[in-house]
Amino acid sequence: MSDQLWHSLLPDKSGYTPWLADRGSLTLRIQKRCDLFRVASVRIQLMSATHDETRLLGVPLRQRVYTREVLLIADDKPVVFAHSVVATQHLRGPWHKLRTLGNRPLGGMLFSHPLVQRAPLHYRMLKKDHPLYRRAAAALENAPARLYARRSLFTLHGAPLLVTEIFLPEILRLRTAGPVERHASV
Repeated sequence: MSDQLWHSLLPDKSGYTPWLADRGSLTLRIQKRCDLFRVASVRIQLMSATHDETRLLGVPLRQRVYTREVLLIADDKPVVFAHSVVATQHLRGPWHKLRTLGNRPLGGMLFSHPLVQRAPLHYRMLKKDHPLYRRAAAALENAPARLYARRSLFTLHGAPLLVTEIFLPEILRLRTAGPVERHASV
């Protein structure tokens, strides 16, 4: 992944734009638009960081980093493939809770901690030759030619955590608003 291919300008794609642009908790936004939400672990392991990940995390090239990949699933359909990386030394420090998340959403931890800071979002259209496209597409029966992704760097006590979210086509089928409130008739 070349970081020069990640852009700060939002791609003009009508269906995905509201999802890509939202700076709040993606988990919370999805939960409001489905009846059943869950997180499914895909891969949690030490992996070699890509060139642009090493630069953003401040680690040497090809250093292994703690990698967490999960699917966000709404009403039994995968809607987001999330890829998070952090330098291993920060697992004993600021990001120690990351190791014990299991199938709980990372967003809950990121958006509830008052000291976590978020850098601006960057966007990219992933094609079939991109490793994150291939890992995300493995969750799909019929993968499209392109997948839209965004990423952001979160910092806690100076320690960076890079989160990349790849939007799967089913996200476009979620309700546009939260559940309808039912009022008792008088």
